[in-house]
Amino acid sequence: MTLLWQTVLQGAVGFAIGAGTNDLAIRWLFATVFTKKKKAIAESVQKVVSSELMSSDKIAARLTDPSVKAAFERHIRQDIDDVLKKTTAIVGGLTGGVRPLLSPFFREELDAVKRIGSAVDDDIRRAVAKVCASQTTSYIARNIPRFVDETKFWGIIYDSIMALDEAEMEMLTRQVANRELRGITFLGGVIGAVVGVTMSFVIYLIG
Repeated sequence: MTLLWQTVLQGAVGFAIGAGTNDLAIRWLFATVFTKKKKAIAESVQKVVSSELMSSDKIAARLTDPSVKAAFERHIRQDIDDVLKKTTAIVGGLTGGVRPLLSPFFREELDAVKRIGSAVDDDIRRAVAKVCASQTTSYIARNIPRFVDETKFWGIIYDSIMALDEAEMEMLTRQVANRELRGITFLGGVIGAVVGVTMSFVIYLIG
């Protein structure tokens, strides 16, 4: 066997062994950690999320952001508009039958009142939505710590993790860190290939 073929063969074998060994080590680590440390992992993730990533203070601070209040106001305004549209449709249907019985004067007055009412309603709806949004976000911001404590809200994280089996936990972890894990596997292959090529040259020189 020539030096070139021997180098290629041992490099390929070294790559396969290195990559395979690292992949097996990762799989073993997942199986061991998730089996024996599942409860500890669930508790740690819950603690990090509730006290660091999404603490009550951070949620309260976010609720005071103008963009959040604007979103609340927009949705409340939409709900008010929907209710008024339905109410107007119902009232219009009920009064539509008697409209022809009214004199032209009363019909014109009724139309004028509707036009004025629509213009006023728009300002009122905007003001009501703004007040409701402000009061809602302020109320939630003030009471979020008590709400979280009384409802054990972040317990949903612990319960969700404990409900996963080891295969699902490994799959989720791989989805988050798949690129890095592939890099570890590939690096093991590269190291194995380098060792294989080096050994090939050593054997050639000795032989």
